[in-house]
Amino acid sequence: MTNRVIEVVTFKLAKGVSDEEFLKTVPASSEFVRNLPGFIARRLSKGDNGIWLEHIEWKSLDDAKAASQAFMQEESLKPMMQAIDGSGARVGHNQLLVSVG
Repeated sequence: MTNRVIEVVTFKLAKGVSDEEFLKTVPASSEFVRNLPGFIARRLSKGDNGIWLEHIEWKSLDDAKAASQAFMQEESLKPMMQAIDGSGARVGHNQLLVSVG
């Protein structure tokens, strides 16, 4: 597991965007990241507080950073990006130390 990285993104939806509307944008983003170098797995969840958590496992930090750049420039993902309140979005990268399951 050496060098594997977990990218953690937290965000809320933009004002007026429903969960259902947002979830319609997710398949395109899942397909996009699935085809990027170093992609391992992705999970997306939402807490009772309205904060969404995206958890993506990459083979390396370089893969994660390259993916973030590609994601932001991908035209087909603009609907997803517009559905997110960018002012409160946070992105972090953590070294994966333990994985079970």
